[in-house]
Amino acid sequence: MGLVLIGGYTLIQQRLGNSLGLSSGNATALPSVTPTRSVENFVALAEDAYRKGDYRAAINFYDQASRRRPNDVSLYALSARLMVFLGQAPKAEQKALKALQMDPGNAPAKAVLCMAIDWQGRYSEALPICQAATELDPKSSMAFAYLAEAQVDNGDVRSGRASAQRALDLDPRNEDAMRNLAYTYEQGGSYTDATFYYEETLKLNPNMPHVLNATGRSYVIQGQIPKGILYFKRAIEVDPQNSEAYDRLGGAYFAIGEYDQSRIALDKAADLDPMRVTIWTRKGILDFQVRKYEAAVADYTRALTTSQIVSATLNITDYINYAFALQLTDDCARAIPVFNHVSTMAPGDADVQDKVAVGLKRCGGK
Repeated sequence: MGLVLIGGYTLIQQRLGNSLGLSSGNATALPSVTPTRSVENFVALAEDAYRKGDYRAAINFYDQASRRRPNDVSLYALSARLMVFLGQAPKAEQKALKALQMDPGNAPAKAVLCMAIDWQGRYSEALPICQAATELDPKSSMAFAYLAEAQVDNGDVRSGRASAQRALDLDPRNEDAMRNLAYTYEQGGSYTDATFYYEETLKLNPNMPHVLNATGRSYVIQGQIPKGILYFKRAIEVDPQNSEAYDRLGGAYFAIGEYDQSRIALDKAADLDPMRVTIWTRKGILDFQVRKYEAAVADYTRALTTSQIVSATLNITDYINYAFALQLTDDCARAIPVFNHVSTMAPGDADVQDKVAVGLKRCGGK
């Protein structure tokens, strides 16, 4: 009986591809079965990917964890947070809303919803959501960090700084709290302080592409463009698919007259994310500068079309360049309405009105 059992066990193991030390010259081993990862395993993988700056992989691991534990609201919030940093705020908003459908009183999910809405430019809508998150959990560093950002974006820098400081008091190692403290200084015009706190954030985690971009942006604003370029390049090293880094790198190269490098960076940004409006406005400025006016018209036309899709706006300089590019390509039928629109954007700005007058005169107007 024992021999029969041993023989049966051996046969089963052979069919599973386990040789038990026996070899056969032409035997083919069957693939072994990989144990199913637990939720905790996926979360650990997500956290490791996040520390490396690979937000896409982290989101994927969080989502796999969610499929195994679909009622865990915290997993949705963690994934949605990183989506915002990747420029996927609309998707993050939907994921946060799904989490809140399961648990309306979840403070982290509500805080992430606030941030997702804020990053879409819906500042007044975001603010009360962040305030509600802090009321749900007065000890949530995350909630106060995102409240700080929403307050600043609503024009209240003082309150934003107080909220960011409170977030740090609750958790001195909260990366979002430190980042948003830097943001309050940046938006308040204290760029040296902003750079200091962005760099303090990177000490907590040196591989955050969105913070590397913010640090580079802060240096560029201060006129330290070569240093800003280093941070944009570092963001690209961490995340080669980061369209914002390529976009800002292209703008920085343009500012120092490196037009060829600017074009390379902007073309790469457009390949990665053609819905990013600033890519097309920067390409428009570049083409206008090198007198490729037809290309500039195409760039600005693309920028306008894209802005309507993503609910963004062009600034007055973009419209002025667009109007003159149209005029210089002998398309005054399109240029004149743009010049007239520019006039309504800054009725009290003498410099702008002078430019409009020049453009209209070139088009045969008065």
